[in-house]
Amino acid sequence: MTNSNKAGALSEWGFFTLLVVLAGLAGLYLPFLATLATICLPLPLILLVLRTDIRYGLSGLAAAGLILTVLSSDPVMTLVLIVSYGILGILYGLLFKNRMSSWGVFGTGVLGAVVLALMSAAVIYLVNGENIFVLNEEARQAALQWWAANQGSLTLNDVPAEWQEEFANRLLGVMELLIPGQYIITTAASAAVTYFLARVALKRFNFPLPPAFDLTRIYFPWYSVWGLIAGLALTLAGDYFTLPLAARAGKNILFILFYVYLGLGLSVGAYFFRKVKVAVLVKLTFLFLAVLYVPFSLLVFLLLGVVDPLVNLRRLPEANKPE
Repeated sequence: MTNSNKAGALSEWGFFTLLVVLAGLAGLYLPFLATLATICLPLPLILLVLRTDIRYGLSGLAAAGLILTVLSSDPVMTLVLIVSYGILGILYGLLFKNRMSSWGVFGTGVLGAVVLALMSAAVIYLVNGENIFVLNEEARQAALQWWAANQGSLTLNDVPAEWQEEFANRLLGVMELLIPGQYIITTAASAAVTYFLARVALKRFNFPLPPAFDLTRIYFPWYSVWGLIAGLALTLAGDYFTLPLAARAGKNILFILFYVYLGLGLSVGAYFFRKVKVAVLVKLTFLFLAVLYVPFSLLVFLLLGVVDPLVNLRRLPEANKPE
């Protein structure tokens, strides 16, 4: 690398590292921008890895982490930010740089983000002794205060007070039970949004990208149904044999798979909506009814998502390839 190339790489390193620091500060100190900041924080690192190499990316992440630690009053949350979103940026950068398929980049990035998020939860527990999968007293009181303030709008004024209290406690119990699943779903959704934003940014920089995957051709192999079987088995065994941990794991697996199969069902429905040749008015009528009867529509899409891996409703040739 010539001196001019080194100077250019160093200038880009400084610029993208500064962007990481700004995104980190926004995530730490501006709660209303926290979600947007964490989604965007990996983007400068992706671009840094692609425009230079992984050494610059890792050193930029380390420098940004050091600066944020100095400027932040909560070093643990800074560490979580770096682990969960900084390393994700490095991972996405390597995947794009190695010209993986769109599905490969997306799937590996989402799974990597979930693993990094679980590692961050472990770091919080080891350092602070705080279990983020359990509602602390402050969060519980805030939820109860919200419930008390909104009882009127929930048409529960005529319900006896002891029933209202029991219902509120049961609702909090369900919320606490499904915190791990919610944590994984939101992490995966954030990583997915980061992936699509990265594609937009890379197009701006004229970086060669593989063809985008078709959202109507999403499929899962037949053996993915074992996830559903495992979730049901753990739930039933945990409830029957009084194994709270197994029951909680099973219910969270089912909770996560609800969104996974719902997304797959929407893909199947969109495929047939586009594929079937009928009058536009008929399609619009079906679309209107789907929006009008949302609970029934969700059930139909969920069933489509569960059945499709087993019977390949769309007869996709790629779904029939041997694994």
